Amino acid sequence: MLPPSSPDSAPLAASPPRASHQPTFWALQIGGWLAFILALMAPWLGVVPVRSMLVTKVPLAVAGLGTTLILRSLYRRQLLVERSSARLIAAVILASAIGGWIWINAAATLVHWIDPSANERAALIRATLDRIDGTVYYVVVLLTWSLIYLGIAHHRAWQAERERALAGEALAQRARLAALRYQVNPHFLFNTLNAISTLVVEQRTSDASRMISRLSDFLRLTLDGPDAEEIPVDAEIDLVSRYLEIEKVRFGDRLEVHIEVDRAVRSTTVPSMILQPIVENAVRHGVARCEGKRRIGVCARRRDGVLELSVVDDGPGLPHAAERATGLGLGITRDRLRHAYGGAARLDLFNEGTGGARIVLHIPLQPSEENESAPAGRRLGRLVAAG
Repeated sequence: MLPPSSPDSAPLAASPPRASHQPTFWALQIGGWLAFILALMAPWLGVVPVRSMLVTKVPLAVAGLGTTLILRSLYRRQLLVERSSARLIAAVILASAIGGWIWINAAATLVHWIDPSANERAALIRATLDRIDGTVYYVVVLLTWSLIYLGIAHHRAWQAERERALAGEALAQRARLAALRYQVNPHFLFNTLNAISTLVVEQRTSDASRMISRLSDFLRLTLDGPDAEEIPVDAEIDLVSRYLEIEKVRFGDRLEVHIEVDRAVRSTTVPSMILQPIVENAVRHGVARCEGKRRIGVCARRRDGVLELSVVDDGPGLPHAAERATGLGLGITRDRLRHAYGGAARLDLFNEGTGGARIVLHIPLQPSEENESAPAGRRLGRLVAAG
């Protein structure tokens, strides 16, 4: 027989059983014991009358089903309090042995109750306990049922724990994303408001109004945007563009921005706000601390089967030590890449040969994204102007 079982994961989690598991348990339990009856009758078909066999086999299966329900109740309670594997195994063996005795006596009683004239058959069933091989058979049947029940219980408990871990990880990721959104660079906000104040004092009301409008749009996107952990490259570039439009109003002709997006990767998804800290660093270190006109470039393209996002500026560049460090506030970006892609993604940080710094994110493409065909050289370049 295949001892049926579909236990709940609740005993391992020290919580009440989930009702959704009950129908499965009963379906397997009843189906398994019906199979047990057929397995016992099959060798004797055509030799012993079916009715005669049913009088014996059905009570035997019913008694076995009742015994396994008792064992199930005991195991569920045992799993709530017992953490020692050795003690649990000993309890299973002892319960199976006692269960075998209960099973045989209950079956004999049922046979006699169904057919009072079947005293001889009931006596034969009880005589099983007097033989070692007979006793071992029923104990082994219950022991097998017990092991399957406990195996499924542990598997379901593991699945439930894994689901809880994944849910907790998703919540933690959303919390990190929310923290990133609300972590709008205070220097950026202060400088923007200060620039607006200066524009008002200088009576450049048109520029001040435009800057307020763009700041409002940017804050709405970052603070009230969707909680999606991943967004299309187009949406990420749009967020970066709005930020740079604000900075362009602030720096005027001193800042030139160029954004280039490969059409083949515009719908590719990336972690939300993955470029924002990098672009802020480029403005803060490559423009704000320098004199004269400066340029910031943002590029998204597919290269060698990988999505490549790069931010480059022509400022003073980075100290040599910073090239190997996670400084400049980029530690959280590295952590997010590692969390989302493991070792398949990386962040490169280095100085340009002609001056300035370049930061490049290498993000693996999904097979469907990697196989998308796009004519070579078809790219969308746009210059973010002041007006």
